Order: sequence, then C-alpha cells, then structure tokens
Amino acid sequence: MSDEIIKAYIESGEKFIAVAEAAENSAMNKSAPDGEWNGAFVVHHMGDFELHFSHRVLRMLTEDNPEIVGYSEEPYPGNLNYAARDWRLSLATVRAARLMTSDILKKIDPSMLTRPGMHTERGAITLADILSSAAKHIASHTEQLTTALK
Repeated sequence: MSDEIIKAYIESGEKFIAVAEAAENSAMNKSAPDGEWNGAFVVHHMGDFELHFSHRVLRMLTEDNPEIVGYSEEPYPGNLNYAARDWRLSLATVRAARLMTSDILKKIDPSMLTRPGMHTERGAITLADILSSAAKHIASHTEQLTTALK
C-alpha cells in the first residue's frame, strides 16, 4: 500500500506537468468564462500549492506531530497577481517541488507514512493522508487544466 500512495503522488504530478508542457502559450492565457480559471491560473495555483504540500511533507518527516495549517485558495489569484505572472515559472515550481519531494519519498522507510500530524481543519492526519490529498488535488486540477485548454 505504501508504494501505491507514493506512486500515485508521483504519477499525478507527472500527468499535470505533461498536460501543461504540451500547451501553447495562447491556450494557457485565453480568457475563461466568468468565475473560471484559465490555464495559466490553474498552473499558478498548483505552483503555489505544491510549495505548501512539499513543506507539509518535510514537516511530517522531520517533526513530531506537527501542526499542519489549512489554506484558502481564494486570496491567491488577486494577492499574488496571477494575471501578471509567467505560468512557465509556476510550472517550473511544480516540477521542482514534485521532483524533490518524490526523490525524498522514494528513499523513506514505508513506516514513515504513518507519521502523525494535526491539521487545523481536518484534525489528526498521517503523512499518507497528506500524499493522498496532494495526489487528488493535482489530479482534479489536471482535469480543470485540460478543460481550460480546450
């Protein structure tokens, strides 16, 4: 089971990166319907949140029962100026964060996946829960990105 969790984490990131890398700049930046994100906004969101997920993984591996803070995505697009940012830099962030975290995860003892933490919104969690959440999160945004690029 531990190999499956790490494999799902790695593969979900690889799929997102492949979809984004295949996109044309014009498709990434095309206007989206009201209330929806264009492709670039999806990539920026993932760049920002992959930093959070990587930080969570590092804390879960190095601290005893760390507090894991929940985040709201709502202020990010405006406060971090998604409209003016280069999506390629955010994609590079996704790639780098995933590569580093994946490299670490491939080398841990499987028992480390049970390390506990306390999420400010969800309560008691394990490293496996964080990885599962990260895989599901990027998978849902891979679908969103695919739709935005059509």
